[in-house]
Amino acid sequence: MMRTLSQALLATLVSLVVCACHPAAPGTISCPSGTKAMGEPPPNGQEMWCQKMVNGEAVKDGPFVLYRPDGSLMMRGQYHDGKQDGEWTMWYDNGQKASIDHYKDGVQDGQHIGWYTNGKISAMGQYKDGKREGVWKRWDPQGFRNWEETYKDDKQIS
Repeated sequence: MMRTLSQALLATLVSLVVCACHPAAPGTISCPSGTKAMGEPPPNGQEMWCQKMVNGEAVKDGPFVLYRPDGSLMMRGQYHDGKQDGEWTMWYDNGQKASIDHYKDGVQDGQHIGWYTNGKISAMGQYKDGKREGVWKRWDPQGFRNWEETYKDDKQIS
């Protein structure tokens, strides 16, 4: 009994790690109430999003997914009332994460993390109202930190 439970727990953990590391295959999206799923995943389409009508105009609201022509995942994020909102992730064509950014009302606001195609981190810093703010750390493609820069209102101050 204990061994079966341990095996089930291990299988669950492995599946969570695999899901966290590899972008999901093309499929469906779950739209918020009051919105309608639009677009199609590959092979018939290249993007999927949720849409609602606001004052007679169609606006994106909810999950957004963009695929490459080969069907691999390129970008995933959220819209709120037609503006980017929350976490947005991009992937290289080799499946490696390229970047994670955060948005508020369509403007970058929060942590940015970027990676090289080899999986090594390239840069990390903060955006505030669409502008770099505070300490930004950068690394070379081998993973050694090369330098730090400090920004105020998107201007380098050190």
